[in-house]
Amino acid sequence: MAGTTGEAWGLTLALIGLHQAEELLWPIDRWSERVGGSGWPALDSALARSALASRSPRRRAAAVSAQAVAAVCAYRATKNSVLATRLTTTALCLGWSGAFAMHLAVSLRTRTVMPGVVTSVVPGLPGAYGVLRRIWG
Repeated sequence: MAGTTGEAWGLTLALIGLHQAEELLWPIDRWSERVGGSGWPALDSALARSALASRSPRRRAAAVSAQAVAAVCAYRATKNSVLATRLTTTALCLGWSGAFAMHLAVSLRTRTVMPGVVTSVVPGLPGAYGVLRRIWG
């Protein structure tokens, strides 16, 4: 495992934080209006309801802030247990890997650069693989 539970959390949160910073700064709503959506109705419906896809920078910042608070709570709840840290950080890495894959798939499907795709590539999926290796190594 990474040197400490703190290291596992640090790597995981750095991976997620980079991606969420891109989500915060590059709004999906303008991309969606320009492109006409992802081509997947269920995803387009979810994006329409998502605070991260809001035109309002404050609403996007509030969503990212809420995620940060939840991550800090999860860290505090698991930091004294190697197993709990491994399981929780693995779940987060896998969940965000699904999001990274979605950004890549939508970008390929629409032949555009969907907001969030840059950090889905670097560090994105390769970074998640590296973090998971450190967590379980």
